[in-house]
Amino acid sequence: MFRLLAVSAAVTPAVLSVLIPGESCGYFAYTPLSEALPRPSALATVVWTLGGWSAELLPVALALLALWLPRRFAVLGASASAAVLVLGALTIVIPYTTLCGSQRGEWPVLLCYAAALTACLLDRADRRPRRPARRANAAAWTAVLFIAAGRDLAATMPLSSTEVLGCHAPLEDTWALVQMHLFTAEAVGVWVGVAAIGAVLAPGPAALSAAVVLLVPALYEPVAQLASSAPHDCSGSLELIGWSYVGAAALGAVGSLAPRSRAAA
Repeated sequence: MFRLLAVSAAVTPAVLSVLIPGESCGYFAYTPLSEALPRPSALATVVWTLGGWSAELLPVALALLALWLPRRFAVLGASASAAVLVLGALTIVIPYTTLCGSQRGEWPVLLCYAAALTACLLDRADRRPRRPARRANAAAWTAVLFIAAGRDLAATMPLSSTEVLGCHAPLEDTWALVQMHLFTAEAVGVWVGVAAIGAVLAPGPAALSAAVVLLVPALYEPVAQLASSAPHDCSGSLELIGWSYVGAAALGAVGSLAPRSRAAA
């Protein structure tokens, strides 16, 4: 119970970043051409980079602990959550300077990490017997976590103008809006969070539901292309399918349906 709460709290900032639109600005509207480009300090760059990556990887770390080191989940999970909480607090103290002005961390995000830390500590006090996941379950959901994290990393990597992103369907209207939100969800780590929640719940029907949810980013574009009759630049509609997410969903289903270990944690 508390492990699920810890992972859910760690995932909440990513979900909020999709639901709550962020601010945007144009370079020419804020900085005259005669002025030098504003740049963050070296300290701010280190703090914000570490803070951003640690926040995205916290759900993965908690899920891996639940799968492979359940007896150490409370101590190691609390330590990881505390580290992310400290880095998040530093982003409030140390602003990050961009073309759009000075940015600071947000307090609601810190509350999420504080909740994750509290849930880990409460898990330590919970003496109810628990059954650990079998190695087959743990291995399957570990693969799901790495696939989702890899997609997240790929979505945030900068691309040059000569790199080819693959084929896509130029959707329009509501179809395009949903497609944009799904891409944002991938970039901020929502699907990593879904994988982490499934890993904590595995095995069982709740974990299977998380695996099924991973089919949304896999199948949305081909379904939307067929429903809207939008053109595409692929050799076939099958190329629009996110096969890595299909594989993750399949592995998650295997890890959810395999029997649970009888040994008590």
